[in-house]
Amino acid sequence: MHTGLSSTQILDDPVVSHPKVLSEPLYQLIDFGDGKKLEKIGGVIVERTSPGANCSVAGSPLWKSVDIAYRDNRWHYLSSFSRRLDWEGWQGTQDGITLRLKATAAGQVGIFPEHWLHWPWFQEQLGRLTESTDDPPRVLHLFAYTGATTLALAQQGYHVTHVDASRPTVNWARENCERSGLSHLPVRWIVDDAVKFVEREVRRGNRYSGIILDPPSFGHGAQAERWQIHRDLLPLLHQCWKLRDEEKGFVLLCGHSPDIRLREIAASLASVHGQSSVESNSIQQAFLEDSFGRKLDCGYASRYEW
Repeated sequence: MHTGLSSTQILDDPVVSHPKVLSEPLYQLIDFGDGKKLEKIGGVIVERTSPGANCSVAGSPLWKSVDIAYRDNRWHYLSSFSRRLDWEGWQGTQDGITLRLKATAAGQVGIFPEHWLHWPWFQEQLGRLTESTDDPPRVLHLFAYTGATTLALAQQGYHVTHVDASRPTVNWARENCERSGLSHLPVRWIVDDAVKFVEREVRRGNRYSGIILDPPSFGHGAQAERWQIHRDLLPLLHQCWKLRDEEKGFVLLCGHSPDIRLREIAASLASVHGQSSVESNSIQQAFLEDSFGRKLDCGYASRYEW
C-alpha cells in the first residue's frame, strides 16, 4: 500500500542520547495468511492475528525476523532489538502527523492504516463544502480512537469533535496532537459514550457537515454502557442523520464486523428519512495491499455525500 514517505523515529535504550531515525513509510503490510499478518510499523517487524488472512502466506523471509508477535492473546518480544526499545518513545509520522505507537493488551498498536485511504476524500469534500463560504466545516468523529484521522481532518481545515468512551484513549489522541505540533488546531476532545453524546447533540440542535463512525462489534461506554453493533448501530445512525447539515455534507461509516449488511442499513435510512439517494451510496470493501500485491480484507467502508 502506498501511503507516502514518512519519517519514523524509534528511541533506543534510555542511556543512548541520540534517537535512531529511519526514512521509510510508517506502515507496510509485508505478508499475510494462516490467520495472521506480517507488518512493518515504525521500523519494527510485527506479527499479529488477522481474521481476513484466510489464505496461505506468500512466504516473505521476514517471518523469520519478527521483533514482536501477538500470539495467544499476549505479546511476545522476540528480538534483542525489541527488548531494548523504550516503547513509550516508539513513534512514527504519517502525512505530517506524529503518532505514538504502543503494543496494547488487545493486540493493537494505535493505528488503523486502512483509514488513511479516506484522507484524500476528506480533502475533496472540504473543497466542495467551502465553495461558497469561508466558514470551516464541522465534523463529528465517533469511536475516534487515538486520533490519526481527527488530526488529518483538523490539519486539512475542519473543526473536529473527537468522541471516544475511553479516557486513556482520548489522552493518547491528545498526546498525538501535541507530538504533531497541532495543539493550536480546533479539536474538541470528548470522553463520552457515542450514543449518549449524539442524543444530547440532537437535543441541542447542533449540526455537522461531516460525520465519521468506526464502531466496534462490542464495547463499553464511559459509564459502563454496553455497545452491541447489531443492536445499536442502526438506531445510532438514525440519530446521527438528525445532526446532518441539511445543505450538503458527508458520512463515512467504517467497521470490521463481517456480517453487517450495509445496503440494508442504507435502505432503512432512506425509508425513515425520505432520502432515496442513500441507497446509491458508495459501499466498498476496505483492504491493504501487501508486498506481493495481494489484498488483505480489512472490513468495510460506506461513504455517502449530499
